Parts: sequence; C-alpha cells; structure tokens
Amino acid sequence: MRITTSMMTGRVIFNMQRSIRRFTEMQTQMSSGRRINRPSDDPLGTLRDLSYRTELAKIEQFRENLSQGRNWINTYDSVLSDLTDFVNTATDLAQSMANDDKDASIRANAAVEVQSVLDQMIYLANKEIGGSQIFGGFKTKIDSFNQVGNGVVYNGDLGEIQFEIDAGQLMTINLDGSSVFLTQLTTLGEDADLNIGVTDATLLADLHLAGGVDLTTFTIQDRNNDALPISTIDLTGLTTVNDAITAINTQLAADGIINLTARLGDEGNNIVLESTEDGIICGSSLLAYLNSGNGVDLTPGEIIVTDGAGINVKIDLNGSLTIDDVITKFNTQLNAELALGGYAPVTMAINATNTGLTITDTNVPPLGLTIEDIDGSSTTAANLGILGTVYPVLDGTDLNPATHFEVAEAGGTAAADLGILGEFSGTRVGDDLDPLLTAIGLLASLDNRLGLPSGEITLHQGAASRTIDVDDPAFTTVQDLLDAFNNCGLDITASINTAGTGIQVVNNDTSKSFVIGEASLDHVAKAMGLFGSTDVMGSAVALRNALQKNDRKGSEMLVRELENSLQHLLNYRAEVGGRAIRLDSTDRRLVDANVNFTRLLSEVEDADLSELVTDLATFENNYNAALLSAAKIIQPTLLDFMKL
Repeated sequence: MRITTSMMTGRVIFNMQRSIRRFTEMQTQMSSGRRINRPSDDPLGTLRDLSYRTELAKIEQFRENLSQGRNWINTYDSVLSDLTDFVNTATDLAQSMANDDKDASIRANAAVEVQSVLDQMIYLANKEIGGSQIFGGFKTKIDSFNQVGNGVVYNGDLGEIQFEIDAGQLMTINLDGSSVFLTQLTTLGEDADLNIGVTDATLLADLHLAGGVDLTTFTIQDRNNDALPISTIDLTGLTTVNDAITAINTQLAADGIINLTARLGDEGNNIVLESTEDGIICGSSLLAYLNSGNGVDLTPGEIIVTDGAGINVKIDLNGSLTIDDVITKFNTQLNAELALGGYAPVTMAINATNTGLTITDTNVPPLGLTIEDIDGSSTTAANLGILGTVYPVLDGTDLNPATHFEVAEAGGTAAADLGILGEFSGTRVGDDLDPLLTAIGLLASLDNRLGLPSGEITLHQGAASRTIDVDDPAFTTVQDLLDAFNNCGLDITASINTAGTGIQVVNNDTSKSFVIGEASLDHVAKAMGLFGSTDVMGSAVALRNALQKNDRKGSEMLVRELENSLQHLLNYRAEVGGRAIRLDSTDRRLVDANVNFTRLLSEVEDADLSELVTDLATFENNYNAALLSAAKIIQPTLLDFMKL
C-alpha cells in the first residue's frame, strides 16, 4: 500500500489532537482537583458519585429537620419547666391557705395570685414557634386555649406533627394541649366512701362490698352461767340483716339466755350485742369480770384463816383465773392444815343462788374461823366477798360479775362476717359491715344512715355550668342522683365507683376542663368525695374558686390534685427529654454518615495530585515532542496555505 503525504499528515494531526486532548484533561483535573469532571470521564464512577451525593443531600435535609425539631423540643422543655414552677406556686398556696389561721381577706388575695398563675399557664399553653401554635395539633394558626368563666377550652386537635429524622424514621415532635393540660389524671369519686348504712332490709349478700356472709352457724355462750346451753345460731337460708338479728334473738330466748339482745348499732353500719348483768356466776367465771368488771386484786393474793388461837392458815390464791381455781386452792390448802389437827373439813362453794361464795364449817362445835386479808393493803378476801366469821356458815356477798359472753365460729366464718366474733362484756359493738352501694339504695342510708348534708353541687365543664340540689325531694335513691348528673346536659358520666363505695363522675370531653365545686359554703360535694378537678387547668380553676369562697377545706383537698398535676407535667418533661436524647443520638449518627459518604465521594471523584503532577509533566513533554516531530514531518507549502 502506498503511503501518501496526505495520509502521513492526517495521522500526525490525529495523534497531535489526542495528545492535546489528554494534556487538556490533565490540566482540567489539576485545576479542579477532581478526577471526574463530566460523566464521560468515568461512567461507572459517575453513578457512584451521584448515589453518594444523593445520600449527602438526604443527610443534609434530615439534619435540617433535626434542627427544627430540636427547636420545638427545647421550647417544650422551657414551657414545661415554667409550668411546673407555676403549679408548684399554686400547690404552696393551697397548702398555706388550708391553715386555720388564714382569714377571708388573706384567701381573697391568694385567689388573685392563683388567677395570675392561671393566666400565665394559658399564655404558655398558647406558645408559638414561627407563628405556629405548638400545643394546637394541626390547628397551628389559632390560639390553642381560651379561658372562659369557670373553665378552660381547648381549640386545637389531636394531630401529630411528624418530622423525618432519618431514612424511614418519623418522629412526632409536638405535644397536643388536650393531653398535657386537660387529660383526666384520676377520676373524681373513684376513692369515695359514702359510708353506706346498714338497715333491716340490707341484704346479707351485699355486706363486705358484696363479699357477703357465710350462711352457716355460730355459737353464743354465757361464760358466767354454765347451767345454760351454748346457743347455736343458724343463718342458713337467711337474706337480710333483719333476718340475722331475728335468728339470733329467737335462738337466745329459746336457750334461756335472756340478758343478751342483738340489734342494729347506733353507729349505723353494724350489729350490736347488748347484754345486761344478772349477777349469776359459775365455776368458770373469770375473776377479772367480778365486781362489775373491776376484778379481784391478787396482790399479794394471800388470805388468812384463823381462830385467833391455834389455827392460823395462810391461803395462797396466786395464779387463780376462775371461781373454780379459788375454790380448789382454798379447800385444798385449808383442809390439809385442818386435817393435821384432827379437824373436820371447812369447805368453800358457790352459794345456792349462784351469786357469790359460801364457806361451811362441818366441825361440831364450829371452829369459829375468821377470814381476813393478809394485811391492811390487801383486798383479795374483800374482793371475793368472804371477809367475816364462819359460824358455821359464811355467806359471801354478791360478786356482781360483769356480763361475759363468747361468740365463736362453728366451722365457718358466719360470726366474723357479721362482725360479732369474740369475747365481750357489756355491749359488743360490731365491726363495720361495709355494705355495697347499689343504685336502689336510699340516699337516707348514706353516711351511716345520717344521709347526705344539705347543699348544692356545682359542675363546670369549659364554659358550661350546672347545679344539682341534693335536697330535691325527688331524689330518694342513689339512681335518682346518678340520673341528675347524667341528664344535666354536660358530657359527663356518673356511676357507682369500682369499689362499690361511692359515686364517681367522668369528664367525657377532653377538650374542656372539668370542675366540681360547692354552691356558697356548702360541703356536700366534699362529703361525697367529688370536690375538685382532675386536670391541670381545672385544678387551678378549682383552687381559685375555693379561695374566693374562703373555703379552707377545699384548699386542703386540692393539694393532692395539684400534686398530681405537677407529677403529670414532670412526666411530660421527662418524655420531652427522651425525645431530645433521640434527636441528639440521631444527629450524631447522621454526622458520622456524612463523614463516611464524603470520604467515599472523595475516593470516587477526587484526583491524586501527586500522580497528576507527574502525568501532566509527562504529557507536556510528549506534546512538545509531538509538535517538533510534526514540524519536521509536515512541510507546509504555499499551495497548502492557498487551500485554506
């Protein structure tokens, strides 16, 4: 093949252009510091470059979201800190105003201070960031809260504002005001005890808060009269308290125990066993019950039996508990000494009327014995009624025992369930039987049959107010009162509490504060355990109202609710702190990811300057050499210039 001058020129020009292009690329990389300046420089590297840059852009956006979220969180923390301070102030005022040394003028001034606290709380609840309400949910352009009369109303919603803080990770940043300020922390009346009284008609099954009574048998024994049988009371098949009382009295009478009667207790919540003294003793009668319950002094517990001459016997009665113990020790010790002298027995026994002791001398003629206390400070013989001369009989004085009964189980728990188990003297005041509160229960049976105090209960839900007059003659049962609450026009639910001891009232509208108070200086709401509020805003309103009415007791009762509010706010502050920690940890992770992707991006697109300098010098030399070679190979003529 023939190589022409044109072919040589073309090849030289092509090689020079390639050399110039390589040299230019080197210069571009040197000036930019980057290995890839356009996609064609490294298509695969360009794809990796774009991927890394996308990740870095996302990280930058996430960190911007984190910064904005941290601004919200810091604002919440500051607001909650101020709120806890204000609630602390209100709590301190409530505690201080609960003292009796504060008068109406002082409490009125305190009410003004509480109103100021409430105003500040409303101000904080309407806090904004960049023109957006932070407690309003999605409703960020209107005030979240309004103070209206005796209540507070929430205008926001429950919307959750979420920020994407990492790939696939959404975090709720906002707190809705309803949950923070108006959520029900407890239920008014959930711990209330209306002290339901026991009546004849009270069902045995309703006693002990519906735990009921073991319908088996128990026994009653007169411990001073062993001639009487032990009375067995059978509760099988009985339904009411009156049935049980009737069964007790009927069986006692049938068994001859006529000095003991069962009845309803004056306390209004129990059964009483009331006894009367009949003067009867027996061998098992306890010394402690003699002499109308004053007992027998056994210090030193010794008596003297003497004839004033040769007979002088000391009788030691220490350790005696019953009449039989005294009789046994007296007869044993005295007759042992008399037998040594050849004398017939002198014996102690219970007298024929079972009211005291008698001592009989069987010697003929009688020994002329005298019973004496051992010294002037001892009263043992006197307490036993046996001071005097035995000639041949000493009839002791009546020992007048206090009644002594014992109520015992007969295999079940019937007596304990009726609150009358155990030994007693006089009157056995039974234990509180704790009847269950039922809807059909009479209001007159409350407060242990004293009924509710007179007065009116005020209800405030947001801007709405209602009054319930418990003296309304239409109210006779618990259900009547429940209906009055539930039909008053407020969004509330009144019911018997879980314990079955009182009435509770639940606020169903979480966008409004709820307060139960008194009209004037009544105390019926307090007596029912309903006074106060269970939300943060409502507690402040309730305290202001109580102080304005010079209500010392109301201030005292609100302390616990304000402390609950304080703990509630502290819990939210802890939650905010947890969110702040999450934001910080996520930010640290994003910073690390940013560093890592930046390094990877640098590895892909950045040029190696030291290598580039060497290559650039080489390509520059090659280019200069190419120019010299081309100048020798291509000899331009006048004709070449003319072609141009």
